[in-house]
Amino acid sequence: MKVAYYFGRINRGGAETLVADLLMCHENIPFQPVCIYRDEGTLSEMFRQSGAPMLKLRKRKSWLAYIFRLRRLIKKEQIDILHAQTSLNAIIAIICTAFTKVKVVTTFHGFGYVNAPKPLRWFIYHGSKRIIFVSEYLRQGYFSKGDFGTKNRSSVVYNGIDFSKFDKTHPKLQKNDGSEQHPLQLCMVGSFGEGRNHMFVCEFINQLKKRGIRFHFTFVGAARPNEQKLYDDCVKYCKEHTLEEYVTFAGLCNNVPEILGQMDAFVYATRHDSFGIAVIEAIASGLPTFTNDWCVMQEVTRNGQYAWLYKTGDINSLTELFIDFTKDPERYYQKARLSATAVKNEYSIEQHATNLYNEYSRIL
Repeated sequence: MKVAYYFGRINRGGAETLVADLLMCHENIPFQPVCIYRDEGTLSEMFRQSGAPMLKLRKRKSWLAYIFRLRRLIKKEQIDILHAQTSLNAIIAIICTAFTKVKVVTTFHGFGYVNAPKPLRWFIYHGSKRIIFVSEYLRQGYFSKGDFGTKNRSSVVYNGIDFSKFDKTHPKLQKNDGSEQHPLQLCMVGSFGEGRNHMFVCEFINQLKKRGIRFHFTFVGAARPNEQKLYDDCVKYCKEHTLEEYVTFAGLCNNVPEILGQMDAFVYATRHDSFGIAVIEAIASGLPTFTNDWCVMQEVTRNGQYAWLYKTGDINSLTELFIDFTKDPERYYQKARLSATAVKNEYSIEQHATNLYNEYSRIL
């Protein structure tokens, strides 16, 4: 079974990172993955390092000419499944595979398709042999709009993470206790955008300061394009409340596993994540992980079995939960160690590949 993952520009993003991890373990998964793309990007080198076949096909003149060239390439490479990750690439894939035996699979990674015109969503849904959602919460969100009809053409396949990246790190053996000599090391990972609630976490930090907890908080992530104000507002809030010595805005970092390995706990706040890779990575690192009880967080943490859920938007709920952690940290670490083992089994890139293989097999 030969599966082509179809991209435009290979820039850093959730879908691209997911496929990059999949390509990295291509020798150990039950199908043959290749990548077809139009332009180079920030993750191009990572894709090439995987050793999986990389097929570049640039758009030179018209889209029509490109579609015919893509159709010939797919036939030449004997592709069985063309797997698209965005609405534009799904449309191109559906058109270029018309009247062929090649099956199109499209993954919905977020709510971006919601803003597309209804006829376009209908075309993608009915032109794809299978629509994959990264969570049941995301699938329910789309079907509640009534665009797609029945769910028999869709499936939920959770994202996978290459946990070998975390096995190479060495978590510190001695945890901090929140004393003046050993302040707690806390962090949140995620770009500054309207999907996450960094300001809520800043308010939480201020509460910890008022309670006399000794800590240092690191925000890992840069501002998303056109959303710089959300980042600037957080920096401004921390200055106005004299939190500078308590907070570091680390920006974009490529060593997240190493950073998590040096933390004592992980704090997260979402407005509408569709999965929550950062939360799963934190849990896999063995960190007590605090996140709000947003629907998808309940889903991926199995209703708080793997993490500690606080009431969304309730600063007192998070603060009191965290204060309880400082009083009896070992109880929290014990659960965190068990949770790390569980999520590594459930959300590994290998399990993701197996789940994809099952979906591919059903439609061939």
